[in-house]
Amino acid sequence: MSTVLGVACSGGVVLAGDRLAVTDGHVRGRARRHVFDFGSVGAAVVAADVDGFADRLDREIRTYRTERGDVRIDPLARMASDLAAAFDASVVVAARDEASRPALRSITADGGVTADPLAAFGSGASLVLGALESGYDPDASLDAAVTLARDALSSAAERDAGTGSEIEIYRLSA
Repeated sequence: MSTVLGVACSGGVVLAGDRLAVTDGHVRGRARRHVFDFGSVGAAVVAADVDGFADRLDREIRTYRTERGDVRIDPLARMASDLAAAFDASVVVAARDEASRPALRSITADGGVTADPLAAFGSGASLVLGALESGYDPDASLDAAVTLARDALSSAAERDAGTGSEIEIYRLSA
């Protein structure tokens, strides 16, 4: 299934995920993207159809920008929430809030949205959350948050067959 996470701190927001493709408990490949950079906003997704979700979200973001300008965190979370149920996707998104501060939202497959500073979805989510919670510092720099995210995913990869060791990162600095 793969694993994705999000960390919000004073230095910004980090989204991270592994690149393992797992279907029905079988490893299908190592090149699947789960973290997407849509310019000034990002998303980390676990779903059966990650690419389909990302393509639809990309179209929604482009339309929003054309009609209204910059995408802020709340409209982005609404877009992802609307798509989550259709794609049975769990998503972590990052964008700036109305005060231009980096913000994080997590969206469950039923469309529920939360604003916690730490989030993880996928097969290694419980392992990742344990690692994140033990090392989390809300006043950390963006580089420290990236290191924490990499360490958490690496730890999960050692213990969870559904989490791969190849990691990709999206950064949104303060």
